[in-house]
Amino acid sequence: MTQTPARPDPAALNADALLAGPRGRRLCLELAGMAALAASADPDQSDFGTARFYASYNLDPGRGQSVKVFGPGSDAGLPTPSPDEVASLLDTVPLPEFTEAELLTALGATVDNARYWQPPDGDDMLAASAPMSRALRRFAQALAASPLTQWWNAPMDTDAQWSVEFTMDPPRPAAQPKTAAQALDEWRAGIIAEERSAATDRPSDPTANFGGTWWSRPPWELPKSTREMPGQGALGLYLVEDRMNEEEAVAQRLTIPDGARIFEINSPGDWAQLCREHPLDVTASRRHDWYQATGRIGDWAMPDWSAFKDKYDGVHLTVGGYLATAGVAIPVDGACSSVLAGWDPDATFWFRDVAAEAESVQRWARVQDDPAWSPLGAGPRSLTAPARSSWTWDREGWSESVRLGAGEELWQRVRSDVLQWKVKTRSGFTVDTPGPVAEGQRLNVTAAFLGVRVLEPVEVVAVVDEADRAGFAYRTLPGHPVSGEEAFIVHRVGDEVHLTIRSLTRAAPQQPWRALFPVLKVVQRRVRRRYLRALC
Repeated sequence: MTQTPARPDPAALNADALLAGPRGRRLCLELAGMAALAASADPDQSDFGTARFYASYNLDPGRGQSVKVFGPGSDAGLPTPSPDEVASLLDTVPLPEFTEAELLTALGATVDNARYWQPPDGDDMLAASAPMSRALRRFAQALAASPLTQWWNAPMDTDAQWSVEFTMDPPRPAAQPKTAAQALDEWRAGIIAEERSAATDRPSDPTANFGGTWWSRPPWELPKSTREMPGQGALGLYLVEDRMNEEEAVAQRLTIPDGARIFEINSPGDWAQLCREHPLDVTASRRHDWYQATGRIGDWAMPDWSAFKDKYDGVHLTVGGYLATAGVAIPVDGACSSVLAGWDPDATFWFRDVAAEAESVQRWARVQDDPAWSPLGAGPRSLTAPARSSWTWDREGWSESVRLGAGEELWQRVRSDVLQWKVKTRSGFTVDTPGPVAEGQRLNVTAAFLGVRVLEPVEVVAVVDEADRAGFAYRTLPGHPVSGEEAFIVHRVGDEVHLTIRSLTRAAPQQPWRALFPVLKVVQRRVRRRYLRALC
């Protein structure tokens, strides 16, 4: 078991702490919006939701002067509900019992909307008003009393800590590996150099229109982990500040060192303690952004993380600590303050090297803008995503759909056909294993190309077979004339049956196919027309 230095037991989550922080208030506002929608007769809107929208719009300092809402000229007569009026509407909204999934969704939206390089947005301004703070109190009290939030102020979960790495396409170049000690030392040198440069190169006026570095978390090169949510994966999948709509991630369980010494950030006072123990002056580099976020003018400091590596093995920010602390101007001493920024809830940064369990690797995926993550198999990722109803790709991508007809009989036929390679075989190809497709299956497709029979090795990377959607995707293997992936999908919209073809194609790395790629693209266009007629 791990151990932490002797410190007082963390204070329980309470309504006052939640309403004192901009992230805590925003969480209560997000929950209020969810409750209002649930109580509304119209599932797409509520009186409170509409009033909140217009009040937030009117309060938003970044809304500009040329914005029109809902049609030409409509901005001239927009409603202007006051915070008092919005709060009165909120008072009529019943307080439901939120589920764990709903709390996680609201938390995710709260974290995603944290931006410390600009003034608080309209929703944050609305939540901070006195009338709304009063009206949101019952939501804060319900949160504090809920059995689902009792772990929000708990110390780091020593039973399961998971790292999360969001994957990019194309992948980013691999970073040169560093030890935790190297990362901390280089970070400190970089902060000092940046501060020295900012003092001479940036305006001294904090209100000047200038942006720069705004985060105060430890360096990203350090190992970072969060707890596991039963059945949902690592919490780090869901709670990401100002996220970039990542759609895939790899999670891996870390081996927690015995006797690990963890500093717990559970309140603004804990953050101030870190700043007092080992302060690092960041006034010149942070004053413009932190003025925008907090409205404060003065000196700024942050913890010198490199100075803690001999005292602590890691530092953990609780969910409750995040909600009460992030984005607040926290007094450090009489002249200096600090801001906790750029740190996700429940994340632990490690000041020492922490090993990952190789056999624990998990792959996760989500549909863009959908908060839910789902586990992926161990096989290759499907780029054409046959299970998704929407798909966009801006690099060598092609997609087209055709209506096949309507009716249950047609649906049952084409559903069976598509999973038996009939789109390929009826388009002039042969398949050495034309039976039902299976994920991970490797086989050879043979094509007639300019009078020559060409072998095309492929691997099935995804299969979907649902009540209204069926199909599969396959990727090319070495030796194929091109490099890429195709998907054949049949799906129903009401009674209508459609066939969709998705394709990603690049030149193969080997010759002579690479040189012939322009010719192959012409042939491919002809083949795609055959695909669209194959199941008619």
